[in-house]
Amino acid sequence: MNTQLPTPQSDANETPEVAPPIPTELALVTSSHTSGDMATAAIKYRFARLLTTTVALLAIIFGTPFLVQQIQYSLEYGRIIAKYDAAAIHIDSQSIKSISLASELVSYKVTPSVVHIHTSTTESGSRRSFQHPFAQSNLFPSRGQGSGVIVDAEGYIITNRHVIQGAEMIYVQLHDKTEQIAKVVGVDQLTDLALLKIQPTAMPAIEWSTAPTTNVGTMVWAIGSPFGLERTLTFGIVSATRRTAKVGTVYQEFLQTDVAINPGNSGGPLVNERGELVGINTAIVGDAYQGISFAVPSHVVKSVYERLKTSGVVSRGWLGLALEDVTAEHLAQRGTSQTGIDPIQGTVITSFPRGLSPAKAAGLLVGDILTRYNTTDILDTAHLIQLVGAQQNGEKVTIAYMRDGDPKVVSCILGLRPRE
Repeated sequence: MNTQLPTPQSDANETPEVAPPIPTELALVTSSHTSGDMATAAIKYRFARLLTTTVALLAIIFGTPFLVQQIQYSLEYGRIIAKYDAAAIHIDSQSIKSISLASELVSYKVTPSVVHIHTSTTESGSRRSFQHPFAQSNLFPSRGQGSGVIVDAEGYIITNRHVIQGAEMIYVQLHDKTEQIAKVVGVDQLTDLALLKIQPTAMPAIEWSTAPTTNVGTMVWAIGSPFGLERTLTFGIVSATRRTAKVGTVYQEFLQTDVAINPGNSGGPLVNERGELVGINTAIVGDAYQGISFAVPSHVVKSVYERLKTSGVVSRGWLGLALEDVTAEHLAQRGTSQTGIDPIQGTVITSFPRGLSPAKAAGLLVGDILTRYNTTDILDTAHLIQLVGAQQNGEKVTIAYMRDGDPKVVSCILGLRPRE
């Protein structure tokens, strides 16, 4: 028989047990301790934030320049590498190779025609040797030496007059290292050119330019002996043409270039990309190269060469008149005007010398505006002087001119230019 034990029943009237109250003093201590911890934590938090902010500000202040520098360095490095990669790709292109190859070929073709010139005088006692310039007492010799170029297989050499001026003996060293004594065929003071003659040589003569003019921007090379350093090649472009009296005489009509020319280059050739002679290097601004150099153009050189070779002197035609460039005032005074944007061209007669004047004898008068010489339009006064000087005395020429607004033409026999 199962006996069921009764389930304990809680007394509804029984009071639950309650924790004994904390003493007042202990509660106050606990509360005070908790508040202190919170205050300390808040102070620490604020300090940490202040420290973090300070560090961040210091990092920004002192780290920003470094960061900017690193960014700039990275950008610059990127640009350098980009240029490097581009250069690596394009440096082998045909256009770049063609310029480099042109310089090499010009050197190969022209150098055998170039000579090195040394002179001796009584003052020097003996000629300068052809040893390397750095072995000489004068580190950079420039007096009594220069360059020249063979223009004829018979041994004719063109150089500058100032290279051989005052020399008693002229020594020419050829490209094959052989040496000859040269004689002077003739000189032309007005163009500062001289023609020398040596024995016929196997070294080739340079080719003359076949182009009637050399244009601004044309690539040109110079070969010569700057400071005695033989067979030096330099490169540049034609910067301007028809530079006249400001840097020489009206008969020189310089080509201006930016090719590096120094003492010793005088008399050497200026050539184009085909190795053809376009000028003789003659002058610089200052005592050493400063970015501007001048060369007598080949058409002037060839004219002087042919006349010196034929007669040993350069006789020039002469009209016998004084001139000045035409201005708008000249045109207005004479009932003539010029329209459009083209520059005013021509030259006006201002006076005649005493005595014989071929131009006056032909009927020209003061105030006439000369516009054409034979078949060539006259650009300015210097241009007409060059045209007349390029012809011999006794030649018959035709001159077109304006008088009181009317075009006229006259024929004239050139006289011989008086010696100055």
